[in-house]
Amino acid sequence: MRRTTTQKLQQVITNNLLHITKAEIYNKTTQETETIPNDNFLESFDFLCEAIFSQCIGWYYEKNIKTKDYEIECCRRDGSVDVIITAYFRKSDGVNEEDIDEMLLKIEEEE
Repeated sequence: MRRTTTQKLQQVITNNLLHITKAEIYNKTTQETETIPNDNFLESFDFLCEAIFSQCIGWYYEKNIKTKDYEIECCRRDGSVDVIITAYFRKSDGVNEEDIDEMLLKIEEEE
């Protein structure tokens, strides 16, 4: 998986490079997964983007070779958090995968 940021993820969504197909919350303790309505995920994500601590969230992404969708998640690698949020995105028609990767990829020097 590759690292990205809240701001970079917001850019690919607002520039219509990717559109959401599904979002889920997985609870590590109960081992249960709940589907989040796409509108609720996007609304909550927009709210998160406005928050001052949005830079603190570690997002990761990868392209699923079988489905060709992008899987974007946070909190899996954080042992102190009990939930994992995963969102599945499909690239928009006519969008180049290299453009998505260029916009999403977090360069370590940015920190």
